[in-house]
Amino acid sequence: MFRIFQISLENYFKIKFQLEKHLRLQPSEIEALPYYELEYTIENLIEDLKKRNKENDEQQNDTLNNSAHSDSMRSINSPKIPNMGKIPSIPRGGVFKMPKY
Repeated sequence: MFRIFQISLENYFKIKFQLEKHLRLQPSEIEALPYYELEYTIENLIEDLKKRNKENDEQQNDTLNNSAHSDSMRSINSPKIPNMGKIPSIPRGGVFKMPKY
């Protein structure tokens, strides 16, 4: 018998798992696919995952850059808290006298 293509069982099960996980395919659907369709599906999945990873990395970098920028702007534009002066202490056992202003 002549075989057109061969794949190790370990790799086949890894591929099958990824297709089930990412594409939510049933095992019977995966096993029913012709080998060439399985290969094209895997290539498309890999391309899509690389694209998503790249977009996520760019988004995280943008978020980090924006948060650093907003932190520096916040410190520049933050209002100063006025000085309230010294708060008078309450004497022990004595009568509290209000300060005159």
